[in-house]
Amino acid sequence: MTIRSLFTKVFPAIFYGLLFVFLFIYLKSIDYSVFKEVEFNWWYLLVSFAFGIFFRYWSAYIWVVLLKNLGAKDVRLSTDLLYIYAKSWLGRYIPGTAPWILGKIYFASKYGISKNKLAVSSLLEGALQIAVLLAISLLLLITDKRLDVIGPEFKFLMIAGLIGCFVSLLPPVFNFFVALAYRMFKKKTLQLEHYASTRTITTGASMYAFGALVNGISLFFIAKAMYPDLGYEQLSFVIGAGTLASAVSMLAVFAPSGLGVREGIQLALLSIIMPTEIALLVTISTRLLGIVCDGCFYTGSLLLKKRTDT
Repeated sequence: MTIRSLFTKVFPAIFYGLLFVFLFIYLKSIDYSVFKEVEFNWWYLLVSFAFGIFFRYWSAYIWVVLLKNLGAKDVRLSTDLLYIYAKSWLGRYIPGTAPWILGKIYFASKYGISKNKLAVSSLLEGALQIAVLLAISLLLLITDKRLDVIGPEFKFLMIAGLIGCFVSLLPPVFNFFVALAYRMFKKKTLQLEHYASTRTITTGASMYAFGALVNGISLFFIAKAMYPDLGYEQLSFVIGAGTLASAVSMLAVFAPSGLGVREGIQLALLSIIMPTEIALLVTISTRLLGIVCDGCFYTGSLLLKKRTDT
C-alpha cells in the first residue's frame, strides 16, 4: 500500500473522528442552566435561523466564485461541491484552521479541481473574511462613544490588524506569500496562472461584506428574541459586535470555532446595550443556534447530494 492510498483511507477517518470529539467537548462546555425559566420569541429565533442558514449557503457560493475567478475549470455550485463545503465547514470545530482548509482541498480534489487553486482559494477565503469583518466592525464601532470602555490600546490593535490584513490582500503581497509558502512546502515554484488578481480579491471582499451583514442581522434577531426592548436603532452596534467577535475568533486558531474568544467579546459588547444576564444568555444561544445551523446546513447538503445521485 502506497503512502498516498494510505492517506486516502486515513484522512476521512481522522477528520470525522476529531470532529465528533471536539464537537462533544464543545457542547459539554456550555452552561445550559442559564435557559431555566427563560421565555423566547420563537418568531425572532426563526428569522435568525433563516439568516444563519442563508449565510452558510452564501459562503459556499463565494468559494465557488473564487475558484472560478482563479481559473478552475468546470466549477459550479453543484450538490457535490455544496456537500464538500458543508462538511469541511464543520472542520472549524477542530482547533486550528488546517482541518477546514485541508478538508476542502482533499475532498474537492477528488472531483478534478486543481489542488493549487483549492489551496490558494482557501487562503484567500480566510484572509478576506478576517479583513472584511475587521473593516465592518471598525466602521460600525470605532466612532461609537459607548466603546469608550475599550482601552485605546485595543482600538489601536484593531486598526493595526485591519491595516495588516488589507496590505496582505494587495495582489503583489498576497501572491508573494502564497508563492513563498508553496515553495517551502512543495519545493516548487507556483505558476502564475494560480495567482489571485485584483478582480478576484475585490469580488470576494464585496461578497464577504454582504455575508457579514447577513450574519450580523442573525445575531440581532437572536438578541431581540430574548430582549424585546432591543430597538432596531441598535442594529448597527449588534452587527459591529458580531463581526468583531467573529474576526478575532478566526485569529484565535488555538480554539475550536473560536470557543471562548467569540463569547468573551460578544458578552462584553452586548452588555453595553442590555443587562449582563441577558447578554450572557444571548451569547450562549448564539453558539447553540450556530451549531443547529451548521447541522442543518450539513444535513441539507447531504440530502440534496443523495437526491441528485439517485
